[in-house]
Amino acid sequence: MGTGSARARRAARYGRWCERLTIWLLWARGFDLVAWRQKLGRAELDILMVRGDELRILEVKARAAGAWVGGDTALTLEQRMRLQRALQRWLGRTPWPGGLRFQRVSWAGWRCRFHPTERWDALVRPPASGGR
Repeated sequence: MGTGSARARRAARYGRWCERLTIWLLWARGFDLVAWRQKLGRAELDILMVRGDELRILEVKARAAGAWVGGDTALTLEQRMRLQRALQRWLGRTPWPGGLRFQRVSWAGWRCRFHPTERWDALVRPPASGGR
């Protein structure tokens, strides 16, 4: 089966569970799912959801209750840049004319925190295919 330890498999299962709950919570707020666990090179976009003309990119960080490092501090500058490059690749395949917002979601046990959204509208987007 898998090569990881039982602890790593439990952590991965818990992370997927937190992603599903995040999708459900945003769906209840009027968002629609665009993509989930979108693998792009070395990076993965956890969740892409849309409401109106806003595309929201969500990075879900799940930690056990009482973990030494919480999910709210678990995103480094290097990881953020990798996510932006992955989003640029995704936008190259699926152009999005509306606004872009990035949001981290932290889970610790049963507790969930939606961090403030960040505008990523200034992100350099690939040119749209076709003539204008």
